[in-house]
Amino acid sequence: MPNEETVPPPKAPPQAGKALETYEKLVRAAGEILGEVGFERLTTNSICARANLTPPAFYRYFNDKYEILEVLARRLLKRQNDAYAIWLFEGGSWAAPGKRAEALAEWFKIAADIVANEPGAIWTMRALKALPHLTHVRLESQRMNTDRIFQFYSKVLPDADPALLWQRLRIRSEFGWMVDELAMEEDRLPHDVLFREAARMMDRALLDTD
Repeated sequence: MPNEETVPPPKAPPQAGKALETYEKLVRAAGEILGEVGFERLTTNSICARANLTPPAFYRYFNDKYEILEVLARRLLKRQNDAYAIWLFEGGSWAAPGKRAEALAEWFKIAADIVANEPGAIWTMRALKALPHLTHVRLESQRMNTDRIFQFYSKVLPDADPALLWQRLRIRSEFGWMVDELAMEEDRLPHDVLFREAARMMDRALLDTD
């Protein structure tokens, strides 16, 4: 059988000092350029030029541009997942019945603000969906977040079927991505309307037993 092309393992990020400073300059430059030109036109040379570093400096920490895209993706997903965990455990998802949709709309706003304020985040989200190199990152994050949310809801809803509850939470997690994308891309849909209507549509979906 012919030898399959091997992909070099990701390089471990530096932990401190000048090396960490250089690493962060490269990641920051990649995020800025990604927001300006998209992932298809992102190149290692453009990253180095923006960071005022040489290509050897880049390849000391990354094998290619997809690795730096993965760093950006993991950071964005962690920020959103951590923010969701705070919102969830502070009672956002289990507000009084008349306030649940309002609370969920507030979460959609929080998530969209994270994307809006992270350099290149909308293109990072597109890359996560479009590039096979990053599919595992997105699935890993979404499943991990669903598992974490499931631990909460399985206590709040002890009579719910566990398999169906997890599946609904997984769909809900994916639905949140669509809301983020609409908030960034659809200028004919005001954010307050988007967040309110998306929350209204989802308000009873999780608890529906039909």
